[in-house]
Amino acid sequence: MNTFIFILLFLYLCSLEKVLADNYLCDPWTNTLTLQKEKEPFMSSIDSGTLTFRSGSGLPEGIPKFSQLSYSLPNYDLFVAPNGTLVTAAPVTQAVFRVAVYFPHIDRRWFWFSKCRATN
Repeated sequence: MNTFIFILLFLYLCSLEKVLADNYLCDPWTNTLTLQKEKEPFMSSIDSGTLTFRSGSGLPEGIPKFSQLSYSLPNYDLFVAPNGTLVTAAPVTQAVFRVAVYFPHIDRRWFWFSKCRATN
């Protein structure tokens, strides 16, 4: 019986998709308060637990250029920027993830979100 439970637990943990190290092309940022999108897409990359955002026209105010992996949970990875901004990366498939940027350190009731697709 213990072997059966172990096998089920192993299969469950193996089936969880995580965001892997790669380069991604992301849809323009969307503001949850106004639902307005930024004009240009941006690039993101994940390497050694660091999530980095790059944009030719600059990132919207408050979005950190980089954040460090803090927790890896079953449904998403939680990254924290040096200024306290929280970034979540939730896998949709092995090549696509949703990213959201939250601002718990200031009184703001909205956040930014986007969807990123692997470019490699």
